[in-house]
Parts: sequence; structure tokens; C-alpha cells
Amino acid sequence: MKETMKVSIKDTNQQFSIAVLYVDGDCDTHIRKNLDPGHYFFNKRCELKNGEVSLSEIREPEANFFGSNISVQAIVGKNGSGKSSILELIYRIINNFALHLVKNHKRRAAEVIYHIEGVHADLYFVKGTTLGKLICRGRFIGFCFGKYKIAFGTENSEFKDYSFYDSIKNEELIEIAKMFFYSIVTNYSLQSFIDFDYKTESSREFKGNGKTSLAPSAIWINSLFHKNDGYLTPIVLNPYRDIGTIDLRKEYNLTNSRLSSILIESRRCKKEFIEGYQLHSIEYTYEPLIIMKKFAYGKQKKANLEDFLKSFVSVDSNSFASIILNAYGWKTSPTQLEPETIACIYLVYKTLSIASKYPSFEKYERFGNVNRFNKLVDKKDKNDLIELVREIQKQKSHITLKIRQTIKYLQWSYKTSANPPQLSFDFSYEEYIKGLNLDKLLKGLDDITEHLPPPFFSFNIKLEKVDMEKGKSNEPILFQRMSSGERQFIYTMSTFVYHIKNILSIQQSNRARYRSVNLILDEVELCFHPEYQRLFLDNLIRTIQRLKLNTHCSFNIIIATHSPFVLSDIPMCNILHLKNGSVQSNEMFKNPFGANINDILYQSFFLEKGFIGEFARTKILKVMGLLNKPLEKIINEKDTIKECISFIGEPIIQKQLQSLYYEKFNEMDEKDAEIKYLRNELERYKKEK
Repeated sequence: MKETMKVSIKDTNQQFSIAVLYVDGDCDTHIRKNLDPGHYFFNKRCELKNGEVSLSEIREPEANFFGSNISVQAIVGKNGSGKSSILELIYRIINNFALHLVKNHKRRAAEVIYHIEGVHADLYFVKGTTLGKLICRGRFIGFCFGKYKIAFGTENSEFKDYSFYDSIKNEELIEIAKMFFYSIVTNYSLQSFIDFDYKTESSREFKGNGKTSLAPSAIWINSLFHKNDGYLTPIVLNPYRDIGTIDLRKEYNLTNSRLSSILIESRRCKKEFIEGYQLHSIEYTYEPLIIMKKFAYGKQKKANLEDFLKSFVSVDSNSFASIILNAYGWKTSPTQLEPETIACIYLVYKTLSIASKYPSFEKYERFGNVNRFNKLVDKKDKNDLIELVREIQKQKSHITLKIRQTIKYLQWSYKTSANPPQLSFDFSYEEYIKGLNLDKLLKGLDDITEHLPPPFFSFNIKLEKVDMEKGKSNEPILFQRMSSGERQFIYTMSTFVYHIKNILSIQQSNRARYRSVNLILDEVELCFHPEYQRLFLDNLIRTIQRLKLNTHCSFNIIIATHSPFVLSDIPMCNILHLKNGSVQSNEMFKNPFGANINDILYQSFFLEKGFIGEFARTKILKVMGLLNKPLEKIINEKDTIKECISFIGEPIIQKQLQSLYYEKFNEMDEKDAEIKYLRNELERYKKEK
């Protein structure tokens, strides 16, 4: 580095929060949309002094208010107030910074990252007592953390004290990752992240010679979904969208895989990951076609599994497949069980796939074509293939996880081959773990995930709903039978846990390791019953704490919401109120923390016209208008008016309208009529005496 600044992982694992977004007046209007130029403060970690953002002297709330290494803030306002515009501007700033971090690093399986033209904005963040800043002024990109200042792109006279870089070396990227943070974004709204909405934004591609050129057909947001780059690019959008479309089947399978480990761990600890539910069982089903379709042959219409297996078993001893399997200590045989052959095939596929995708294995990228498994190798390739396998065996990250799972499965299969399973080769999780004959109990998500069956087994998760009062469980139900709201809650939680665990699994000193995580939840209340909204933040925080994730990294949580239940968990100082793209002073509002839900609805979500539905409000106003007209003009509306008043659920409104009705039509309400009748009867009785 031009300015040496070695930072330890421990030094950066401190309380972390996103503090301020500054929108410059030169920011293109189609990017900032309705946002006014100026500063948007997410909390009170920073303040404005003489036009400059600096750390606040007073910390509010205290550092551990939400828990150790956890900060939470919210953005609220009506639809169209600017919530999503603020979040998307943050994504654009990070995108343009990330481009310069990774542009000279090989990310063969990842999408190209493009520079977005017209972004003029700054993002401030705080770690412990150090202020960080990400600057985007068109093609000038600056990064500041304390006294450390670097820049990329085009020079800018406003930032003369920044050291310019053409590119970042790996050792420099490692240090920047310690100072910076990784953002995990979730937004399940069907109208969000549709790539066509971003088509008009001009994007620029960096060439290998350092020059840039416009990429007319490029859409920058498509590059920020799940990426096979070993968590090098510091942002990911969820769920994955292909040209704006969410593959619900793929999301379901991903969630099942993530969820199984979490539920197994929760059951072991006798805790509930999903309130009211416990894991009942996991059933695994053998599906070899999943692996066959990874190869070109398997994608053909006339592909036959038996022929494919025969061609693999009969490969030459000096082929790619044989060399790789021998290096792992395995080989194929015509007499072995079919799933064992599939496991060997998967080992070969995954090994060559890793070589083609991940930066840490770029030395072996020439082996990236999985369809060459039956080709013969020369002496050099043989030695390098053996070395590749050894490198894979050394690395204990999420990249090589499925390799380790497959080897454990082969060990299990050979142990049980004397008493083979039923012809379908299906089994339960309990049967699998018992067959592994482990020396000790599995502890923690990492350990559990290591010992799950490989990906050529699909699985069904069954849950049991626990009656907390009776202490008994009901009949088990399949995960897919749960309500949409329950599944949405689980999807969100498991997505976060999955990515965080993968980020933390990167331990090698020669790789970028992010230890500050920014969780962004846009429209988090989608599909949630009010009770789930009420529980959401507490459950998210308790999940982080229960899994002890905050002992290894620090978290900032940003929630864009319309839910008063979510907002009632957040103090006023950590809320950004927006109205028509402008910041609303917090002094205008009552503190929502633990406040009445109706008060929060009225003030924080700008419900100037009350809390009832617009159709009902219009009906009531119409009745009030009719009752103010002369009697002869509304006499034919009498029954309609009376019926509408009888439907009103708010007693005060109903009572007042009834009074107007009786006065207008010279009638008494039922109670008054009853009283008058009883009085008349009493008078008659007295006279008769």
C-alpha cells in the first residue's frame, strides 16, 4: 500500500452502524428520483459541524442497546416518500466502489460489475470510534477510514489528499475488507429489482487495459445477486432474480438446505428457531438426475442414466476423472452401488467446477471444463490435478463444503454396503447420522452442515407444532404446508444466517474477510400477520445472539417498513422519517419506542386522513354530508343512511351519527323510545290507581 495501514480483524469487530447518506446536487435526477440534495441521518452517531459530517460526542442510544455488536435503524414514510430511492442509492455507491476492488481479480463464474454513471453521493459509516466514508462523484470513487484515504477513477480537485490507485492488489483488498463491510439485502416485493426499470441508466465497463467503454445493453443490478466469487464483492441482493424473475422452486430448495442445519441445531439445543415449531424429521430422496444434468450429455433429450454411468465407470485410468478420484482416495467399480458411482461423478464435477469459478483456485482454471472428465492428461496436468485436490482438501470454507459432504457420504455408504438400504436408496437424517458412527455429538451449524448428505439427495423437512400449554405436539407437517407468512419469515431468517455463516467461514489470511455485516430489509412486513411483524425484530436479534454470530462480527440492520409494530421496537433517534423525498424533523413526532400503535400509524406513516380504510371513510363522509342537507332532499335515502350507520364499528363515530340521524328524521333511538314507553306506562298505571 502507498500508506501502510495494517488492521487486525479484532480491531474492526466493533459496534458498527451506517450513519449518513449524503446526496449531492449533481446526482442525476433519474437516480436520486424525488430525494432532495442534502444529508440523511440514519441515527445520531454523527452530526453536521460547519457543513462537515463528524462523530457525535454523545452516544444515543448506548452501544449495547440492541445487544453486543448490533445496531438497528429504520426508514419510514408513505409509498413514494423515497425509502427505496435511499436504499438503491446506497447499492449504487457500493457497486461503483466494488468494481474497483474486484476489477483485476478473476471472478470467472460471476457477472461483470459495471460503473453506474451519474452517481454523486457519499455514504458514512462508523466502526467503534472510527468514521468511514465512501465517496462517489461520477467517475471519482474515494474510500476513507480514519486517516486512511484512497481513490480510483478520475481525479477530483475536491479530494486532493486521496492516494490514487489504478488497481488493488490482493493484500490491499484484504486490509480494505477489514475496514469496510458486507451488505446482505432482502426484498421479496415482486415490483422491486426488475431489471427493465434500470435499463435507462448508463453503465460503463472497465477493460483489461485500464480503459473504459459504455456498455449499452448492460444492466448493473443483475450483477449484484448471488455471485460465485467467494464473497469478494461486498454486496449481495436476495432473492436471486433472473432478468427480474424469482425462481420460486430454486428459492425453495435453497431455503430447505439452509433451514435443515438451523433446525437440527435448534432441536439439539432444545430451542425454537421458528416460534411454536420444532423439527420432527428430515427425509432424503435419491435423485441422480440432478448430477447427470450438470454435464452436457445429461442435458440432451435422449440422455440415459444407465449409459452415462457406464461411460463414467469405464474411463481410462489416466483420465481427468480417474486422477481426481485417486487423489481423493476413491475409484469407481461396476460392482458398486449406483449412488456411490454418482457420488464419485459429483466429486469430479465439483472439483473441476471449483477450478473454473473461484479466485483462490485460479491457478487451475484450465481444468474448468467439466465435460472433459474422460479425456487423458499429460504428466504436468496429472500433477496439477493432484495438487488441486490437495488444495481443496486443505480449504475448509463454503466453497469446498459439498466436496466434504460427498466424501462423508461415500464413507457412510461403504460402511453400510453389507446391509444396503432399500432399492430407492432413501433414508432419514437420523439413519444417516447413526450410520456415520461419529465419535462425538455434532455441535454448531458448521459441524451439522459438514455432516449433511450431498446435493444429489433432495429432502423434505417435517415440523411439529408444539402446544405450549399442553406441552404436546400435533401431527407433523411438511415445511411447504406452512402458511405463506410463516415461510416468508423463515426464508428471510435463513437467508441471513446462510450468508453470514459463509462469510465467517472464510478464514484464510490471503483472502478478503469481512467482519462487519450490513443487513438491509426492504418491505420486511410482506406476507406477515401483525403478530409476526411484532415479533420480527426481536426474533432476528435473538437469532443472531443465539447462534453467537455477533461474537465473530458486528451487525448493522436497516429496516424500511410500513409496519407500526416493527417501528415500535426502535427509538426515535434511530429513525429516518421521509415525506416526498424530504427528511422530516424527529421533533415533529412522538417517540415510537413502545408507543401506542395508532399514534405511530398517524404520525410516522403520515396518515393525515385517519386510520380507517378509504372506502369506509368516504362512506362515512357521504353520510355526514347527507345528514347536513334539507330533510326533503334525503328522505328517500333514509334507509340507506340508517344501514350505513349500523355497520360502523367505532362506537363514538356511530353514536354521533345516530344522534344526527334521529335529529334529522325526528326520531328517537331505541333506548330513548323504550324509556318514553316505560314512562307513559308508569303514568297510565298511576292514573288507573
